Amino acid sequence: MAREPVVGVTIHLRDPLLTTVERGLREPLQRYGALPVILPRLTPPSQIERILELVDAIQVSGGADVHPTHYGEEPHELTEPIEAEMDAFEIGLTRAALDRGLPVLGLCRGVQVLAVADGGRLTQDVESLHEGAHRHGHDWKALAPLPPGEHWHEIAAEPGSLVERWLAGGPPRVNSFHHQSVADPGRRHRVTAHTLDGVVEAIERVDGLGFAVGLQWHNELQWEHDERFLRPFASLVEAARVYARAR
Repeated sequence: MAREPVVGVTIHLRDPLLTTVERGLREPLQRYGALPVILPRLTPPSQIERILELVDAIQVSGGADVHPTHYGEEPHELTEPIEAEMDAFEIGLTRAALDRGLPVLGLCRGVQVLAVADGGRLTQDVESLHEGAHRHGHDWKALAPLPPGEHWHEIAAEPGSLVERWLAGGPPRVNSFHHQSVADPGRRHRVTAHTLDGVVEAIERVDGLGFAVGLQWHNELQWEHDERFLRPFASLVEAARVYARAR
């Protein structure tokens, strides 16, 4: 009997909304037959290779800004980097996972980590640096549990992309709680969705050497309102199951 796939989920253990976020990230993985394991963001990078020997996929969750030194830029006045140890662990973990072909799903900060780990770069503040941008940086702590409202916007998904498939059967609307976005998706990814103002909302791996998708929105906060937002988790678990069988 095949074992259940193991998915490592990066978490900031000092997040004041940890219980809500952790449940939203964990329960969908369990629903589709995976064993989630928590990877604290302050894990030493020296443990990355050992972690990747134990897991069959990683899920990189939301959080604060990636320090722009990781993509060769000076900080914008509105950039608020988190602790250097967190960037070092998550970027190193994601880069090593991509090199192995390990499945990766990045959510919010996670899509930004995915791009930076692959040699891409970010727009450090959407509303001041992206001409014509709509409001993207809503207060998710106040609005996230609510159904679609002012903190949602429509996106355009590339035909044939995973994002188009995941959002099928309903309006192409996603929640918006970010002030940064992907500017360059990196070497192994392409942009597969953007908002109507041109801001990048999703990237997907395209070199054929593994499953990796980054989504700028928070699926973990909306799947109870709309089951379409469970689909990325289901795809990650299936990719992990395939990876586990091939090990």
